[in-house]
Amino acid sequence: MAPSNSVLDLPPEPSLALPRSFWKTFVKEYWNRQPTVFRGLFPAHFPTPQDAFEAVLACGERYRKGDFKQQIRIYIEHEPEPGQVPDYSSIFSLSRYLPVPEDRTLDGYTARMTHQLKGRRFGVLLNNLQTYHWNHWLQVKSFLGGFFQALGVPLSGVDSTLFMGNYLYTPFGVHKDDLHIFNFVIQGQKVMSLWPFEKLAHREELPKDGPNLIDHNALIHLRDKADEEQLLSQAKFLEASPGDVLFWPASYWHRAEPGKGMCVSASVGFNFRPPEFVEMAPEHEWPDRLRHTEMPGAPKWKVPNALKSSIGKRGKRENVMAADRESTAAWVRFLTNGAMEGVPPEDRSAKPVTGQDWVRAHPSRPIVTMPLPGGQVLVAANGRSSMLAANAAVSRRMEKLVATLNAGTPVRVKELEEAFFTKLEGRTFKRGALQGLLNDLVRWRAVQHCEPGQEA
Repeated sequence: MAPSNSVLDLPPEPSLALPRSFWKTFVKEYWNRQPTVFRGLFPAHFPTPQDAFEAVLACGERYRKGDFKQQIRIYIEHEPEPGQVPDYSSIFSLSRYLPVPEDRTLDGYTARMTHQLKGRRFGVLLNNLQTYHWNHWLQVKSFLGGFFQALGVPLSGVDSTLFMGNYLYTPFGVHKDDLHIFNFVIQGQKVMSLWPFEKLAHREELPKDGPNLIDHNALIHLRDKADEEQLLSQAKFLEASPGDVLFWPASYWHRAEPGKGMCVSASVGFNFRPPEFVEMAPEHEWPDRLRHTEMPGAPKWKVPNALKSSIGKRGKRENVMAADRESTAAWVRFLTNGAMEGVPPEDRSAKPVTGQDWVRAHPSRPIVTMPLPGGQVLVAANGRSSMLAANAAVSRRMEKLVATLNAGTPVRVKELEEAFFTKLEGRTFKRGALQGLLNDLVRWRAVQHCEPGQEA
């Protein structure tokens, strides 16, 4: 293999990385202590209104193709009765209310929505924003690098959420999350009312027993306008402009307050609980049904034999190995995704690689290989992975191939293939499998087409 003798300049990527001095001050003065506004942190690469529009447009395209599991909510505001606070309703059939290419911009989408809703205010909330926009995934990942260095990696998974609309208040009212929040203001003025936990913890609608409420989600039920005014008299208010970043700890109650026109912001939230996927066991064969006579009821009831058989099989060596593989793969995907909950969008327009193509990976987002029990190897990048059957020789060659790509130096696909298959038994690993893996890596944006460098 004859790669170029130096790493060529990689194309610039949007970065929101902050210096260590910022994070040192943040930990000392604000982390788990108090809310604040950071002004003018980023001279470039801040999310834009067009980024937000493109993300919601991508969500709409998935939704209209039949993928109804998109984590998006659209709220409509209703005029309050005298002495009351506004009510909000949620739209369940979303197709007509999601962006279409003809909207072209956020302003175009806002104008269409305002017309459709006959002037009523609305709000759009999109979770896992980074899964719809590659640049935003890069922005969040770079921003989190300094946080991780200062405070560690929160294994609960980081989520970025888009808030977009001309609504007066947060549609679900005064509440607290179980997440520490950074909120990036993209468009409009963002005004937040905030309360320390103890200010509102005495309210009668809140549970007084059970789990420690300060660490969990909770909601305040405003009785009327007078109740709202009494709460606001105790609040701290923070106002932020486009380019500013708000922060508040998980212990703080909060609500967005009225601003002027359309407001767009993206929050990045996290805590330090275990990730959801640790509770998910790999697929296992259970009986599809039991007889009604096998339900508890008899004086000497026992676990039905069909269940006992399945439980016993689950403890066999091959099933333990499968659980080991699945758990390892889930953790590797999670960590290569920057400890974020949702993976970035695939590049569906990527061209399949040919032997004459030059490719490389990005050294700051390395591809990972990991041997797994049962003669398999895991190849993972940017939150996605592929499991391949591989003996020890194939695993070693896969590690070498990935190391070559991770160097960031342009290399020809044909040379990668020659180095991989030279003196490797023909039936050990098929060329089609390697080409399929390379195409996966390109689609995952872990490997990119590039121009050749100077030959060594």
